[in-house]
Amino acid sequence: MNAKTLRIFVALSILLLGGVIIVQYYWFNQAYNIQDRDFDQRTTAALRVVCKRILAFNKNPNNKIIDPVERVTSNYYTVQVNDTINHMILEEFLKQEFAHNDIRINFEFGIYDCLKDNIRYTSFVCHSENCDRSDSTSSYHFPDLDIHNYYFGVHFPDKKLFLLSDLDNWFVSSAILLVVMAFFVYALMLIFKQKRLSEIQNDFINNMTHEFKTPISTISISSEVLMKPEIVNTPERLLSYAAIIRKEAARLKKNVDTVLQTANIAQKIDKLNFEEVDIHELINELSINCEPLFKEKNGELIIDLKATHSIIKADRLHFTNIIHNLIDNGIKYCERPPVIIITSENIGNNLMVSVKDNGIGISERDQKQVFNKFFRVHTGDVHNVKGFGLGLYYVKEMVEGHKGTILLKSKLGEGCEFRLLLPYIA
Repeated sequence: MNAKTLRIFVALSILLLGGVIIVQYYWFNQAYNIQDRDFDQRTTAALRVVCKRILAFNKNPNNKIIDPVERVTSNYYTVQVNDTINHMILEEFLKQEFAHNDIRINFEFGIYDCLKDNIRYTSFVCHSENCDRSDSTSSYHFPDLDIHNYYFGVHFPDKKLFLLSDLDNWFVSSAILLVVMAFFVYALMLIFKQKRLSEIQNDFINNMTHEFKTPISTISISSEVLMKPEIVNTPERLLSYAAIIRKEAARLKKNVDTVLQTANIAQKIDKLNFEEVDIHELINELSINCEPLFKEKNGELIIDLKATHSIIKADRLHFTNIIHNLIDNGIKYCERPPVIIITSENIGNNLMVSVKDNGIGISERDQKQVFNKFFRVHTGDVHNVKGFGLGLYYVKEMVEGHKGTILLKSKLGEGCEFRLLLPYIA
């Protein structure tokens, strides 16, 4: 899948997911509004009957109000009675009529006395047995409305939860939809990850082909020259081409060793030959071996070892490769004479070995992937530094195989610092 097709696919996927969410929300909202209208109709009908029963109880049948019930807010209703109201009778009538209309919910009511011009009585009525009358939802402040008449108000503090409880099927369908969307998003992430992995692998294959093809071509050309009979008459040319073949063969061997070094690395970790190793001694030996490389680059290797405990359990060969890879990276990714500083110190129960260079540095974006297999830091539009993207992957795996951790600090243009933390032997 090419980049353009992938972008179109992602854009359509986002539009599709957004459309599904909007449609689901719309129908959920419609279902809630239907439940709300149904609740309002049943509540209004129940309150009308309560009003008639209060008037009948007060033996005032001639007091007829055309439309006594008013919905003030979504969960607060007022009922004009135009007669005195007994709170005990009102509570009983409300319970009976709400039960008759299948309104099984906690509510509270207040009675307005037009003579005193205030709400003179309030009460909270529990529908469920485990209801707490002192619950904070029962602290509703009944408003004083501009109604100069006897009336009572009914408030439903848990109305939203009551309506939502009747929408269980919608919640189930929404949950299923969210799960499907989560899998869809996960699939998209996998597609991007696989695309990225494919690009890295293709880059590795192309780079490896180039790295192997160049020495093979040079060896082939040099061999053809050496096969000419007249070459024996010019011993200096014979020696020169033989040296070229030897140099390119060594380069080819180094590339093969690099690839084989990380092949089946898990098996290599399981077979590490652990022994007590003095890291200071190992670093000093390595610095001597690296002197010709720094002289060739007009660089400098600075050793500053301050740790008082420098002995760890390690595989001498692989730990040497770890430090050498970090030094090699510092030299390769440097656009000026390389200066590499290796220091050590004890932090808690660990030995910290730092390898700091003055190279080009690594961006924050690349730092998240720099230890991944085949990943290489770009130094421009193309990779102009030779390698396979296996060095830091090998370093990280081996450090963790030694029960240690590796940390990276870097800024573009300011070089890199790799810190190895490993438990020392006291």
